[in-house]
Amino acid sequence: MFETINLWIQDHQQLVYSLIFTYCVSKASILPVFVGVFVVSESLLLGPSMIAMISGSVAGDLLRFWLGRKYGDAIVRKMPDALSKWMGKTLRLFEHYGVAYILLCRYPNTIRSISVFPVGMSSMSFMRFLPLSIASILIWIGIYFALGYVLGEGMSELLERNLTLLSPVLLIVFLGLGWFGLKRIDKLEQQAEKAIK
Repeated sequence: MFETINLWIQDHQQLVYSLIFTYCVSKASILPVFVGVFVVSESLLLGPSMIAMISGSVAGDLLRFWLGRKYGDAIVRKMPDALSKWMGKTLRLFEHYGVAYILLCRYPNTIRSISVFPVGMSSMSFMRFLPLSIASILIWIGIYFALGYVLGEGMSELLERNLTLLSPVLLIVFLGLGWFGLKRIDKLEQQAEKAIK
């Protein structure tokens, strides 16, 4: 199955780069892990993959910052009460943690899709926000891509040795560890929310 996916990606690289860019605009996630796996298997090229992930993430952050700055209050007022309270908590997280929030907000499950929106609603200037956002993007893409690259190298070695059954097992183990790591980040986020109540 892995080989079939590889072949499809090789045949549709431009489409895949476009999908990577679009996904990174819409939200941050562990997508770089999978990109790393497919770069090692030579289904994707390193340069275009990095450009798609980084430019998509920057575009998404700029869009959310701009929306928060220009329409934030109006959007929050029109939200249902539960969502507007949640947005208020996210804004308080930013106010409490500042720079650390921007550097770490990209991957906690509950806030990663809108994490920059509250920053746009704050008093932080765009010129202060932009380098912090880029640093956060580079840190998280770098970490997750490196994990995927290492995983992909291991899978390639196993495939070369015809241990094809073990490769999916290792992928499942790795995804399980990634899920556990994200849950741990979510717990830390919940503790931070309690601290600012």
